[in-house]
Amino acid sequence: MRSSTPKQHPLNQSRFYKVQSRGRLAELFGLTRAGLDVILAAERPYSHRTKDITRNGKTKARLIQEPRGALRSIHDSVKKALSRIEPPDFLFCPVKRRSYVSNAAQHLNAKVVRTLDIHAYFPSTPSHRVYWFFHTVMGCSTDVASVLAQLLTVEGHLATGSTVSPILSFFAFYDMWLNIARIAREAGCTLTVYMDDVTLSGDAVPESVIWAIRRQIHSRGLHYHKEKHFTQGFAEITGTLVKDGRMVVPNRQRKKAYDTRMKLTVSNNSAELARLASSLRGLNEQRRQVEG
Repeated sequence: MRSSTPKQHPLNQSRFYKVQSRGRLAELFGLTRAGLDVILAAERPYSHRTKDITRNGKTKARLIQEPRGALRSIHDSVKKALSRIEPPDFLFCPVKRRSYVSNAAQHLNAKVVRTLDIHAYFPSTPSHRVYWFFHTVMGCSTDVASVLAQLLTVEGHLATGSTVSPILSFFAFYDMWLNIARIAREAGCTLTVYMDDVTLSGDAVPESVIWAIRRQIHSRGLHYHKEKHFTQGFAEITGTLVKDGRMVVPNRQRKKAYDTRMKLTVSNNSAELARLASSLRGLNEQRRQVEG
């Protein structure tokens, strides 16, 4: 039986590698040159909405920009192509068959763990970094790189609701991530990157290493926050607790599962019961993935 995961290949074998003309780019999207020009000239290529995001008990409204119509297909096409490029060992999201659990597992038994996040990663990834990637790394012509930067960004940055933004945010800062990986390797530290979450661990993680990584991030116009320093065999990494050489779910997730079970015992509303049961199944599955 064939695997459902497409075969991966080196970056220089991507179908977007060294594309030199708009006509060829249009062909890759199944379009004519005129059809591509129509999409580029669209007045409302994105839909805009707000979505409430709740994390750790705090709810924030987030602006979501989603590509519409034919532009959505273009984003999907580029996402599929970039996802087939062989990922580095340190990248865990967005990579198929890697997860927040396998990300945290890389740091089991570490004596010291340091973490930090990149603030507002997608809105902070500008179109000129997308242009840089396609022109400098992928070897596309200046015209093709400019067109791709226009197609794949909104208001000068990556769209928060696009399928291509997760993988493109990595490649847009390809040089930065490779430099960070080199810094970690030379210091004898383990590095993992889960979207905008950066984790380093080892017998020691010197402040000089963290400073060098901060410098890499800041020099690209990005901002880091939520720095945390863990010792003595305990750390929280991408929502998973690493404790004494094993992984467990945080207490807040156990409490959420308990509260959901209690609500199930008192609710008489069929729709509410279905929602609670679905939520509990998800929580139990997450716990099984982490602790199993």
